[in-house]
Amino acid sequence: MKTKKHLAFVLLVGTAILVLLSSVTAYSQEKHGPLAQIIIYKGEVAGTGTGITAFKLTVGEEMTVTLKGVDEEGNDVPIWPTWKADKELSIRVAEGRSKTAVVKALKEGAPVFFSAVYITDDGKKVTGEAMGEVKPKPKK
Repeated sequence: MKTKKHLAFVLLVGTAILVLLSSVTAYSQEKHGPLAQIIIYKGEVAGTGTGITAFKLTVGEEMTVTLKGVDEEGNDVPIWPTWKADKELSIRVAEGRSKTAVVKALKEGAPVFFSAVYITDDGKKVTGEAMGEVKPKPKK
């Protein structure tokens, strides 16, 4: 009789722990909708506001950019995009797919662009892009 009570108590406590853990996990997950937009910011920290959509660089100059993904209501959506750039620019990231990249002007050109592309789980392609101009180095 004592073994049956002990077993029932263990099952009851185990069930209570599972319910508690599942409710904590559900609460701790970020609340956001599907990715709607990628916003690119100049610098190493994604800020608030509209971000950059245009830039100017001189040949040899570098610019660090960071992005964030947001849903329709402006909530952050974690993403790890693929970066792309025109042949007049080089773009490098720290680890293959990253929120931060360094754009370097290789040669003169206008208009030039770089972008961050992310494919959502449902196959939707979301792109953040900045258009710009690369000017020649000033003559000395």
